[in-house]
Amino acid sequence: MGWELQRSLAPLGEVVALGSSADEGGLCGDLADLEGIARTVAQVRPDAIVNAAAYTAVDRAESEPDQARTINALAPGVLAQAAQRIGAPLVHYSTDYVFDGSGQRPRRRATRRVR
Repeated sequence: MGWELQRSLAPLGEVVALGSSADEGGLCGDLADLEGIARTVAQVRPDAIVNAAAYTAVDRAESEPDQARTINALAPGVLAQAAQRIGAPLVHYSTDYVFDGSGQRPRRRATRRVR
């Protein structure tokens, strides 16, 4: 999916696509490295951020809950805060495992805390 997004977005302008390891320019795309992704957003200062990455090993998520939470909950939050600081929109792609496509309005953050 990432490659297709990169290809589809390229006609709109320069695309900086990051993988899960450090780039030679010191850019971080590893969503487990929260400080690294915040630093990368501040350094690149993109006009928009598109996140299509996630922890998708559903069967392993039960044995690696901290890793799954970091990648699927904390990292998008860090991206949202970093995007807000530079005035860039954040588009977060998800799968039908999370959102089934139903509904006619944008989803909002839950008001209930899950412990």
